[in-house]
Amino acid sequence: MSGAKGPYAMKPPVLTVRVEDSMDIMIVRDTARRGAGLLGFSPAHRAQLASAAASLAELTLKTGAMHTIHFNGVINGNKTGLQISAETPWLAGVSANNVLLALRSKLGDLVDEIMLEGDAVAPMVIMVMWLSEDRIGGMDTGDEDDL
Repeated sequence: MSGAKGPYAMKPPVLTVRVEDSMDIMIVRDTARRGAGLLGFSPAHRAQLASAAASLAELTLKTGAMHTIHFNGVINGNKTGLQISAETPWLAGVSANNVLLALRSKLGDLVDEIMLEGDAVAPMVIMVMWLSEDRIGGMDTGDEDDL
């Protein structure tokens, strides 16, 4: 499987989690929270991103195959955000409109954008939340885990 892609320029953090079993969903949640913290998202928005990422991980886990969830910072003009993506080969040949409708009904309140990109063999689900003034919560250094 290929690395993270998307319509926006990438910036750190760049993180990945392999999803092979149900324990990996917890790792996906934690990784999303940490990535969002590194970009300066508030704790509430970190939790939203963690929920969206966990939902995507659960979907990939149901296929029975190993998948990789990618987390990376993105830039679009003066906006910065966190992108969560995964290749979804099981969606090849499925109507993109139907896939997006289903994803937006399940995850639309958690992220700003949901896209389906890539080729017909391995489409990629991409979710983005943009950092805005009401979502800023300070940088997360991860030191609280050391207390």
